[in-house]
Amino acid sequence: MEKSEHMYWNRAAMGLVVIAVGVVFLLQNFGIALPFMQLHNWWALFILLAAVPSLGYALQRYRTLGKADGKVLHSLLSAAAVVMVALFFLLELSWGRWWPLFVIYGGLWMLVKDGRRRIDSDNS
Repeated sequence: MEKSEHMYWNRAAMGLVVIAVGVVFLLQNFGIALPFMQLHNWWALFILLAAVPSLGYALQRYRTLGKADGKVLHSLLSAAAVVMVALFFLLELSWGRWWPLFVIYGGLWMLVKDGRRRIDSDNS
């Protein structure tokens, strides 16, 4: 897909998301309650939207390559971190109890090679 076409679809997707958010708030102002708005921390659903670009990139790259390389895995790990934060708020989980998940996440991040060139300290 060409870069300009890709940019168009990104803008279109974000525009549709903003429109949907506006419709949700308009419905709420008219007394029409949607089921997800009954959640105490329903606003945390917006955090999940931040995972969409990483998931989209991972899917696109996987389809292009036909396999999961380091960049696909890094994108999936990025999305997983965002989803994890959103779930903490949605499920009202204790950060004090679950913080080791972020240490585990950091270890996973270090294990996955993403294909970027590393600059050696000898070359600087």
